[in-house]
Amino acid sequence: MRQSPRPNLTTTSLLLAGLCTVTVCGQGTFDNIGPGYTVSGASGNGSVVVGTSGSEYFYWTESTGLVLVGGTAPGGGVGGQAKISNDGGRMVGTALDPASGLYTMSVYEFETGVWTNLGGLGASSGNSTSSGWGISGDGQTAVGLGWISAGSAHAIRSVALEAPEDLGSTVKGRSSRANGCNEDGTVVVGWQDASSGFRQGAIWNDGVQTILTSTTGGVLGEAAGCSADGTFVVGSGTSSNGFNAWRWSAETGGVTIGSPPSSGWRGSSVAISADGGTVVGFYRPFPGPATFGRGFLWTEEGGQQDLTELAIAAGIDIPGGTVLALPLGISADGSTIVGIARGGTTFGFRLRFGSGCPADLDGDGEVGGSDLAVLLAAWGTSDPEADLSGDGGVGGDDLAILLAAWGDC
Repeated sequence: MRQSPRPNLTTTSLLLAGLCTVTVCGQGTFDNIGPGYTVSGASGNGSVVVGTSGSEYFYWTESTGLVLVGGTAPGGGVGGQAKISNDGGRMVGTALDPASGLYTMSVYEFETGVWTNLGGLGASSGNSTSSGWGISGDGQTAVGLGWISAGSAHAIRSVALEAPEDLGSTVKGRSSRANGCNEDGTVVVGWQDASSGFRQGAIWNDGVQTILTSTTGGVLGEAAGCSADGTFVVGSGTSSNGFNAWRWSAETGGVTIGSPPSSGWRGSSVAISADGGTVVGFYRPFPGPATFGRGFLWTEEGGQQDLTELAIAAGIDIPGGTVLALPLGISADGSTIVGIARGGTTFGFRLRFGSGCPADLDGDGEVGGSDLAVLLAAWGTSDPEADLSGDGGVGGDDLAILLAAWGDC
């Protein structure tokens, strides 16, 4: 199950800039995960995706299809979202702790099929003591929300599956929550309630909180995710920036990266690639459900583009009438986007743009000895990432493809 992350997004960036043709990059694929499923996370190279059904968590790969793994899907007072480490080895969510009878932030190990309950901060609200919302790229840190009383909660962080630490609140009597973190878990992002109850975007660097503001100094909405090094953060638009999607850094502040397709629509950036150069998000009519909106993909080279139109232009086979309405996650390498689509009904999806260098198994921009080591480690298996020929197994034909691609991508 473990996959090698690919932290470069050259293919996706060039595609968006109009410099990478379908012939060079490959058409990519579109997968319907199923009606009623919410897909919210992807491994580093997009080969494993995770999410929730109406009642429990799942993972999906091309070879296994959809596999339910228990835990408790958000709802009924139990929060959380499915996110996965870059190597595809761990998923964060919320699961029942049999010892306490309460739901807690938990981590699912794909190798063992076991949920590990991480506990909370000593209090509970209803049947929950904590909930899991994000996991570091290296899989060693889980973040989320822990209750400190029946009506108040704080952002929490658990390192190496230990009891979570309290990241606190900078506004007396108000709550905070962690939604995500960077590659090694040292940078955490989420929200901090203002005294008015407004969710302000927040970042914690080594436990110290900073409220995120736009280029004009206005406070931004809740943060959803960050780049691998924690430099770039993305999140929800607010009145201070015209309700537009944004990307923040300490150097620039929150910079608007898109514009609504229709008057009165509101935007949010929901996920960002490891290098910070590719962002996915959506614009939605307001009021109205988010699934009535349209997803977008933004890159530094190509700017904002409608996600559905971009996929069709790339030659990816999407059923007629389908709109990629609500992206919720992106792989670290920027190649794969997951979320909810609409088309007669709503359903979970995985969208993968074609790769111009599939033999670069470790994502370092060249095909060499480290890629050969990854392939040999998968020899004789059906690892979809090392199966370069697509025949269902890793063997001599895949080795030949890798050797033919030896050198810089």
